[in-house]
Amino acid sequence: MRYLQMKNWLSRRDLSMILAFLSLGCFLAASVALQLGTAGTAAAFERKSLKPAIVLAAFGTTEVEALKSILNIKSRVAAAFPDYDVHLAFTSNIIRDIWRGRAADPQFRKANPTIPAEIYDIKNAMTVLANIQEDGARLLLVQSLHVTDGEEYGDLAGLVKALDSYDTMKPVLKPFPWIGVGAPALGTGDGEAKYLDRAVTALAPLARAAQDANASLVLMGHGNEHLTQKAYSRLQAALRKAYGPNVYIGTVEAPPHAPEIVAAIQKVADAPTNVYMAPLMVVAGDHARNDMAGDEEDSWASIFKAAGFNVTCHLEGLGSNDSWADIYVEHLKLIEPVVQAKKAKDDVE
Repeated sequence: MRYLQMKNWLSRRDLSMILAFLSLGCFLAASVALQLGTAGTAAAFERKSLKPAIVLAAFGTTEVEALKSILNIKSRVAAAFPDYDVHLAFTSNIIRDIWRGRAADPQFRKANPTIPAEIYDIKNAMTVLANIQEDGARLLLVQSLHVTDGEEYGDLAGLVKALDSYDTMKPVLKPFPWIGVGAPALGTGDGEAKYLDRAVTALAPLARAAQDANASLVLMGHGNEHLTQKAYSRLQAALRKAYGPNVYIGTVEAPPHAPEIVAAIQKVADAPTNVYMAPLMVVAGDHARNDMAGDEEDSWASIFKAAGFNVTCHLEGLGSNDSWADIYVEHLKLIEPVVQAKKAKDDVE
């Protein structure tokens, strides 16, 4: 009845106009919906502007006290790169497993309240990088916290190279489009002159401490069983040039070991009978506390004492030295513009 009343009230011309407007409205609505759908599809293939990130990759340590060296480097990097998120990664499988076990130990956590949560959940570099990219690609700088271009750095650099070369069918979906890796402290190859010089400056406090104690400075590096040790010998030469001949560098994994250094010192006329021993490592971890300064008869300290030397051990990692930590900052500042330039080029294209 209401329809008949309305039909009588409206003329045919009015009905035609209303139907026309309704049809036009439906058409416009459909068009808008189609455009929104198309825009949504396009947006799915556009890169988001995400905050860049830095991943600091260290071998790691299980020693609570030694963690401060790694955390100091992180703090220095964060201060130098305030616009970046800074993450840690440990390359040692064994060390990561130990921290995961400690994460489930309420007594350990209660006894060590200052340990950051990220240490208990520490990942390897590949996992950290993948987790960072979960929300989309972003600019990434990976910095090695190793001393020399050894096995650990080689594996890290290989990982970054592989991720950088990983392509997708749609270039815009490439997960790691802007990534680079910073060199170890002494540079790549057999050590680079400017970084050897920077290391000499950073190690000045140890050299002065040895001189004040009328002692030979003996530094324990990690070393490699199958890679060159020339970076260590070149650093030793640079340290001797700056601080005198009573500087010796040995390593855990390759010669020279403690007995060889003892023999070398004993050959020097009027050589000091005192030895100031320190780790040439980012952390004063297990190697420093046991292999170097331990009470066992095969520790470096014990071997030197058995040979008649008075031994003082400095148990602090290089990472606690701000001057050494800043060497890694310098490496990051070198790779940042390279990666930024690549991103800028992609943004234009």
